[in-house]
Amino acid sequence: MIQLKKHINLVLGAVFLLFIFLGLFIYKNINSQPDTVISPGQMPVIKNETETIDSKTEKNEEESVLSSQIMVDVQGSVHRPGVYEMNNGNRVIDVIRKAGGFLEEAEARSVNQAEKIVDEMIIYVAAKGEEVHPLSSDKGNDKDDLININSADLSELQTLSGVGPSKAQSIISYREEFGPFKTIDQLLEVRGIGEKTIEEWKDKIKFQ
Repeated sequence: MIQLKKHINLVLGAVFLLFIFLGLFIYKNINSQPDTVISPGQMPVIKNETETIDSKTEKNEEESVLSSQIMVDVQGSVHRPGVYEMNNGNRVIDVIRKAGGFLEEAEARSVNQAEKIVDEMIIYVAAKGEEVHPLSSDKGNDKDDLININSADLSELQTLSGVGPSKAQSIISYREEFGPFKTIDQLLEVRGIGEKTIEEWKDKIKFQ
C-alpha cells in the first residue's frame, strides 16, 4: 500500500514537472518572436481623393465661367456707354442696368429689353425723336447693311419684307427659346415663315 502511494506520488510529480517544462517552452517561444514594426518608409501612401476631386471641380467651373462670358457694346442714351462683359443668358435689360440705366431723354421702346444678348452685340438706345439706324456687330465689310437675325430687335426685324410686329416677335421668341439661328433653313421653324420668305431674305440677313 505504501509502495502504491509512492508510485502515485512519483507519477504526479513527473506530470507536474512536465507541465512546468511545457509552460516554460511555450513562454520562451512567444517572447522570442520579434514584433513587426512598419517604418515610415513602408507606410502605404493614401492619396487625398477629395482634394483631387475638388481641384478638378474648381477647374471645370472656372472653364465654364470663362466660356460663358461675352462682350456687348452699349451705346446711345445710357448713363455709362461702353463695352461690358456679360454672361450668356443675360438680356438687354441686364446690360442697360450695368451701363447705369436709361437717360431721361432715352426712348426705351427703341430696344427690346427682353431680348437675349449675344457676343459682340451692339445695343443702341435712341433718344426720343431720334431716327434709329440699325447698327451692325460686324467689323467693316460689304455685309454691314445686312440684318443680324440673331441680334436684331423688334423694329429692325420689321425692315425685312413681309415682317410685321407679330412675325418679328415670333422670331425673337424662337431665339429666346432655342438659341441663335445657325442656318437660313432654321427660320422655317418659325411660325409664319415659308420657303418663299427665306428666299427673299437670303441676301438681306446674316447670322453673326
